Amino acid sequence: MSSQNTLLITTQPEFTQAAIDELRILEKQIEVLEELVPGILHCSVPDSAVLMRRASQAQLIFVRHLAPVQDIVALHNSEQDLGNIATAIAELPGFARIERGIHFAVQTRFIQTDKQQGKRPYSSGMLNRELAMAFAEETGAIEDIKKPEVVVSLLCASHQCYVGISNVEDNLSSWPGGARHYAQTDEQISRAEFKLLEALEVFHITLPEQGKALDLGAAPGGWTRLLLNAGLDVVAVDPANLDPRLRAYRGLEHYQGYTERYLDAQAQLKHFTRFDLIVNDMKMDAREAARLLVRASAQLRPEGFIISVFKLPHATETINPLKTVNEALKTMRKHFNIVRAHQLFHNRQEITVAAAQPLPTRR
Repeated sequence: MSSQNTLLITTQPEFTQAAIDELRILEKQIEVLEELVPGILHCSVPDSAVLMRRASQAQLIFVRHLAPVQDIVALHNSEQDLGNIATAIAELPGFARIERGIHFAVQTRFIQTDKQQGKRPYSSGMLNRELAMAFAEETGAIEDIKKPEVVVSLLCASHQCYVGISNVEDNLSSWPGGARHYAQTDEQISRAEFKLLEALEVFHITLPEQGKALDLGAAPGGWTRLLLNAGLDVVAVDPANLDPRLRAYRGLEHYQGYTERYLDAQAQLKHFTRFDLIVNDMKMDAREAARLLVRASAQLRPEGFIISVFKLPHATETINPLKTVNEALKTMRKHFNIVRAHQLFHNRQEITVAAAQPLPTRR
């Protein structure tokens, strides 16, 4: 079954409409054909390749991942499915991109399992492995899961498999569905650490090897731990206690109080601390967090930068979370030359913002 000029959009379910609205700015004729599962939409557009290229340059906030749908293969819940999928992919015009020396990856996601059909006779990992081996042998291309240039995308529903081939940058994320997973470690203090790791990756930020960092809303200390491990001295601001394991680190100062009080105290000093990096994961309204970060930026070195989570309210008849986002970002853009925002995989009812190049204070 052929499909032309359709694509799959992946987003946080809460922000589905926001994601469509973002894309509609780039392509007014986008139409939702079906919501396959919450957060995954099958949409039609006049030209999916053009829209994906535009989206890759637009710095979208709520769209996590895009994948073209160039064919839809019927699934019968049998081992024959693998051969049918492989044949369909090999017949796609885009298959010519997978040529000798090109780094590629096969990315498979499963949704909507029909229990009446029983367990699938193959896993997503098996599909990735078997298809990648076959394509590499046939073309001389190199399978590269971490840094592919070309991606073969598969989304397997109960009775259909949506397939397409694209350049990785046009997918917006090099991970299937934008789902970036990190391994848990014994040293990990909180799952919030994954948010900082993903932010560094998505915004292409490298932590300085030395210097000072200010961690606002630090407790229990997950972000503080990552910053200390990177070689930074850290001032952790939070009225709550930090994880006891952090006592073993040198270069840590815990200001056990609220951010406003810390900033007030610093403002009274003739020579206050200058930071190379300010991070924030405070549980407060995004607009208030933005105002506090603008205050804190007085302590930021000119070449320093900020990484912050902005918490958003749930949508109701009277509350529009997008209005909150826009107001908070407007505040940041008044004070920084560079402001990037994205709803990361490890974000929930929130977005993450990176800001740099503070503008001179207006008098």
